[in-house]
Amino acid sequence: MSGPGFDDEEGPDEVPRFRQRGGMRRDLAYATRLFRRGRYGKAIAILEPLVVQYRDSRDFHYVLGASCLAMGDSGGAAVHLRRARQLDFRHVPTALALAALHVRRLETDKAVELYLEILSMRPGEGRAKKALEFLRTNSDPERLAELASTGRLRALYPRPDPFAAYGPWLAVAAALAVAAFAIPATFEFGRKLAEAARPARPGVSAIELDPATRADPVTSGGSFRFVLTEREALDAFDRAKRLFAEYRDDAGLVELNRLSLSNASEALKAKAGELRTWARKPSFPTLRDRFSYADVARDGALYEGVGVAWTGMAANVAEGPSGTEFDFLVGYDEKRRLEGIVKVELSFEASVPVDRALEVLGLVRNADGIFKLEGLALHELKEP
Repeated sequence: MSGPGFDDEEGPDEVPRFRQRGGMRRDLAYATRLFRRGRYGKAIAILEPLVVQYRDSRDFHYVLGASCLAMGDSGGAAVHLRRARQLDFRHVPTALALAALHVRRLETDKAVELYLEILSMRPGEGRAKKALEFLRTNSDPERLAELASTGRLRALYPRPDPFAAYGPWLAVAAALAVAAFAIPATFEFGRKLAEAARPARPGVSAIELDPATRADPVTSGGSFRFVLTEREALDAFDRAKRLFAEYRDDAGLVELNRLSLSNASEALKAKAGELRTWARKPSFPTLRDRFSYADVARDGALYEGVGVAWTGMAANVAEGPSGTEFDFLVGYDEKRRLEGIVKVELSFEASVPVDRALEVLGLVRNADGIFKLEGLALHELKEP
């Protein structure tokens, strides 16, 4: 990269390299070469008419989304980069481009979450570390808006391949030269840098209980699932606040659900509702607190809106106009033990294989005493 706080560095998979065999069409390969040369407008003109044809191609949506980002089309970039991420959540270039889009939109908390997720997948990823360091010193919205107006945020965008016009031999020689002098960063270094760059959540720390609420945090009238003492109610709120400050949103939501189902006062529940607005949807790498199927089955309402990731197999897959749904056989990925069956509903198009081991990420949703999962992502587990 070039720009404030960046030097030129590019990973080997920054832009996918396509081959003509295997049915890959020339238009996508040609558009990719244009993208690598920085000719974004022409790449967009070629790809946009082919959205239906390539709706399930990660590389198509990545190249088109990154080109839209470079051309200043935030809406188009969001649509295609999010679709590319749905198709392959482990694709680092897509995550980097989407994080850059969040910075462009001044959504720094979402950007930092993505950069941290990238480092959890690839601890030595220099672009994510440099972006975090950049945000650590340029997190003020006015400063970011100024940088955006001058084009300096483009340093975070996927950039053209500097070797695209000079042939493969020069690229190979340069890669060997970089490899000879590069000193790989350790995971611990990457983790510490990421933690240092993670901005605080000032909105969370600003949510305080007033003296009157702390003095009278529970009520005695009514029927409740949980009956808490004054100390237990206050501890649950303080614990949830601490968890949200630590970006452990799902564990924090459990505490907030406990309060909402309890005899906590209306004032305390209102403050808990303010904390709930900070909850972010999880991804596989960022899901820090893992709740089991047995946990949720004991009391689904306690886990409303909480992210879970379970392994198993899909059955009874049905596709409809609003998405795909299936029965998920939790724990049956090795065909030895069935923990339970839960309905999974996907609001996006997905090819769900049956009789294959899967991992599903979703949010717990409850209706009529039965819980299901609002599917966020899934991937097939590789054979051992």
